[in-house]
Amino acid sequence: MRKLIKLKFDKQIVLLLFLNLILFLPSLFEPISYGDECIYLTLGQAVRKGAVLYRDIHDNKPPLLYFLAALSLGRLSLLRGFNLAVNLAHLGLVYYLAKKLTKNRLASFLAGLSFIIFYLFFEGRTANGEMFMMLPATLAVYLLFKDQKVETLRKNLLIGFLFAIGFLFKVPLVFDFVGIIFAYYFLPLKKISLENLKKVLRDKRLITNLLGFSVPILASIIYYTLKGAFTPYVRSALLQNIGYLSSWQGSGSDLIIRFCLTIALALIILALRKFISGKIAFFSIWFAFALFGALLPGRPYPHYLIEIAPSLSILIALIWSEKKVKNIVVAAAALGLFFWGYSHYRFWYYPILPYYKNFLLFAGGRINQEQYLSFWGEKTAEDYRLARLIKEHTLPTEPVFIWGDGACTYAIADRLPAGRYTVNYHIFDFNGFEETLNSIGDKKPKIIIKLNGEKTIWPELNQLLFRNYRLFLYPEISDRVFLLKRS
Repeated sequence: MRKLIKLKFDKQIVLLLFLNLILFLPSLFEPISYGDECIYLTLGQAVRKGAVLYRDIHDNKPPLLYFLAALSLGRLSLLRGFNLAVNLAHLGLVYYLAKKLTKNRLASFLAGLSFIIFYLFFEGRTANGEMFMMLPATLAVYLLFKDQKVETLRKNLLIGFLFAIGFLFKVPLVFDFVGIIFAYYFLPLKKISLENLKKVLRDKRLITNLLGFSVPILASIIYYTLKGAFTPYVRSALLQNIGYLSSWQGSGSDLIIRFCLTIALALIILALRKFISGKIAFFSIWFAFALFGALLPGRPYPHYLIEIAPSLSILIALIWSEKKVKNIVVAAAALGLFFWGYSHYRFWYYPILPYYKNFLLFAGGRINQEQYLSFWGEKTAEDYRLARLIKEHTLPTEPVFIWGDGACTYAIADRLPAGRYTVNYHIFDFNGFEETLNSIGDKKPKIIIKLNGEKTIWPELNQLLFRNYRLFLYPEISDRVFLLKRS
């Protein structure tokens, strides 16, 4: 790896890294409040306590994110620290890749600055799967361009392996892999023909790439099969993105439209490859496939767009350095897809300036911790109050049950749910009512909490509470807390 990657620091990258560090440093001091991170931390503590992912506790992403959460020891600051370290490394990689491709200091600086801006606006401070999956993908692309004259078995295996590592953080990276493979092997062809297509499919480099990609994923399937979790692992972690397509606006027809637009753009670029810059063509195709992956669920969460940040940043640098109309037209078509997707799915926007203002006021001692926490809403303060109550009444090894979106309370209290599911919508998605009720009956958690925000009535749960639990009222807590009756 050292021979493949050799970087030299310069003043520009030092400035970019410092700017990135300052902008994302406040993320290390946030309270546990972001729903996805709460699930990661809860599953991370389950891993530390010996639970088998997917079999004993559920979420819908591949395992590496939860193992990383386990390494964070239940501390959001440490998980965010991993995220910041990956972010800094990724920024450096994007900068040096742009520098290698453009031989232009200003263009490489623009790539790095664009990368920082995208991370800032696309929830880059949160430790979501996109932040971790894209670093190995960009590293693989860097290796592709590092020395194109040198093709070794190790290099091609490593490229596939890196994409597999990213995939095991989050599944949509498979589209980046497909786009990059398509661009790398088809753009150099002098003629598109059936014979050349056969040559590409028989290319030992491609076969080695696919082998490097497939083996780690197959190994993960074998591992969870041996742990008795084959069905929940494959269904939840590898295939549930398909279910996402029907769980939000714009599924069937929109998916077909997005797929057709992506393929059409890739084929147009392939047809025009002799007339435009090869680098512009390559990164436009990567960007188009990455955007398809980001828009796959049709959901408006900004962190999905992190998937396009590396390719878009490099594309900006290339446009700047290769100021030719035909190159700009191709890149503009790719960017047009982004603006269509961004407006069509109405991606959410989170205020940035109030966030930094709140942090500076707290750091300067002008507001107290309660006031600082209030920035994230009353639910966050309530989660911390519930967690304190749970710690008072239970041991670290004892489970609890929260009816509602209770993942943050589990994470703060360092307690596991009585069933496999950390949030109620997972119970809904998998019709896990009977399974969860049986788990509650078997484990008899000392505390069951019904969150006020959960309006769904579960009659069987109410019957169990009536028989075995007693409602306790706490002045500082608005949610309903039930304690197990003494036998």
